[in-house]
Amino acid sequence: MPARRLLFLGVVLAGLCLPPPLISIADEPGQMTRAEALSISSRIVPARKNPKAWGTDVFRALERNGIRRTRSNFCSVMAVVGQESTFTANPEVRGLGHLAEKEIAARLSRLPLPQAALLGVNWFLTQKPTPQKSYKSLIRAARTERDLDLVFRNMAFFLFRDFASTRLLNTPPVARRVDGVNPVNTLGSMQVSISYAVAEVEKEKGRRLGLSEIWALRDELYTRAGGLTYGSRMLLGYRAGYDTRIYVFADFNAGRYASRNAAFQHMVNTLSGAGLALDGDLLAYEGETAKPAQSATEKALRGLGLGLADKALRADLLRGKDFAFRDTETYRRVSEAFRRKTGKAPPYAMIPRIRLSGPKIRHGMTTENFAHAVMRRYERCVTAR
Repeated sequence: MPARRLLFLGVVLAGLCLPPPLISIADEPGQMTRAEALSISSRIVPARKNPKAWGTDVFRALERNGIRRTRSNFCSVMAVVGQESTFTANPEVRGLGHLAEKEIAARLSRLPLPQAALLGVNWFLTQKPTPQKSYKSLIRAARTERDLDLVFRNMAFFLFRDFASTRLLNTPPVARRVDGVNPVNTLGSMQVSISYAVAEVEKEKGRRLGLSEIWALRDELYTRAGGLTYGSRMLLGYRAGYDTRIYVFADFNAGRYASRNAAFQHMVNTLSGAGLALDGDLLAYEGETAKPAQSATEKALRGLGLGLADKALRADLLRGKDFAFRDTETYRRVSEAFRRKTGKAPPYAMIPRIRLSGPKIRHGMTTENFAHAVMRRYERCVTAR
């Protein structure tokens, strides 16, 4: 394979390693006025961070998404913003450039590429677009997620311009794959998943997005209004059935229904002794697609003798990211078996036990730490006077 193609392949592979129903919580009756929202934000947001603007945009985001403008919903969004970004639309990440450079080197070292291709990648990073202002130096200088994001976008455009065709970038299959190379996958003040935002826009438009549209969406997420619009929808735009907000916050971190599914896994553990990780993932996923191989949870369920065909059990588990999973025959039979064995009511939700990792995540951070930290902020907000 020619050296230029090896170079292109090496960079791409390095990156590859890299309004709905509402939550059924007992909300207070009535809705807030904008003046009430601004009054709360003035007590929660530091004065130097423009509390009026944050209060206004959170209020508008709830309205735009058809989410009730109650104090609990308003404070839920404010609490997540405070925890994720301390009320900064495009927050700085300490040592981001160094972390990104280190991560790229680690990923390259793990790739099964010939030495010539690895040398080509390193040459590209240190010599392009110019030796004086190379991609490696731009990565080192990145202070915010958007800084790093723009470097990778520029790299993608440069590579396709020189080694393929930029017209390919707006074909949906290529667009999704190229954007998946970008290591910045959670953005803005609420750290919204770009894959979630893309899926929401594609659902609204009824078609797949090209790369220019995905990049425009990324730009929107770095604004205060855009980050809050998609962030509040990601946080509150689903029906969960929890009796406390802490599980909503855990789901925001671990994925929708992760808290309910962790409680389900706990019941399966009690019945089987399988020692499942309570991570809320009932099946193994690659992106949004369930892998055909059996997960540990599915294997444990098949061994319980629930009287369900394997195909029916699998079909139920495929609904694990929906509210309707709680109405499946698998969920019902596990709950009944748990009640018989323990004499206790089946638990509906538990905080998933997940240790978080990644360049932007503080060492030792878990979903439980995150949920409790946001809950403390939420409680201060709802009691603010």
